[in-house]
Amino acid sequence: MTGEVPPHAASRLRAAFARHGVTQCALLTSTFRSGSTFVAALLGHNGVPGLLEERFNDVWQATSIDDHLDRVIAPFAGGQFPTKIMWPQRNNLARMIDAPRTASAQFAAAFPGARWLHVRRRDTFRQAISFWRAQQSDRWQVYEPGNEPEIPYSFEQIDACARELAFHDRLWSDFFERAAITPYSVVYEDVLAHPDILDGYLARFGARIADTQVKLRRQADDLTDRYLDRYLGDLYARGD
Repeated sequence: MTGEVPPHAASRLRAAFARHGVTQCALLTSTFRSGSTFVAALLGHNGVPGLLEERFNDVWQATSIDDHLDRVIAPFAGGQFPTKIMWPQRNNLARMIDAPRTASAQFAAAFPGARWLHVRRRDTFRQAISFWRAQQSDRWQVYEPGNEPEIPYSFEQIDACARELAFHDRLWSDFFERAAITPYSVVYEDVLAHPDILDGYLARFGARIADTQVKLRRQADDLTDRYLDRYLGDLYARGD
């Protein structure tokens, strides 16, 4: 069936939204440790709540995909469905509803009234180190002051994270292209400097940036700088 679109591709997802009367979706797509949580928090303060939650995070564990979709979507019956989606979550959901790469357009169309926002990070090396540290410490978001645990340096693990993030970012681009989607795209570092960059996305919901206070604490520290320097030195020394 390579190259063919199953006739029922994504129909179960489309039907689940219809069952609960959802006619609009706010979708924040990204890669891990891209600053998407900061962006989601800003949006939540300014008229588009609910994007902090990755609602398809455990879809791969579902014994009944229809029951799982009902559980996730039902709380938003008759309203707007918001979610953040990382690439593995998108892929797991697509596999569960039989929507292969060739059915990217059908998958995207199953989200009614979708408003797509894609968040990227310019400094992909720092992103990789952040991803690696979060994996090791299981500290993904921090709201209270405190020191981050010092994880022993591992070139191999950081490099694996860098490559995984690069793959995910490229796969998002491929999906958007195949689905004929032009998401509203922002770069984390630009949002930090100019939060009103998000006004273009918020305008689709009749809102704008008015509150820029987010409690989320930045986790990068001196150890991040030291590991970045060491990782780049190791990349230079590898000779490939």
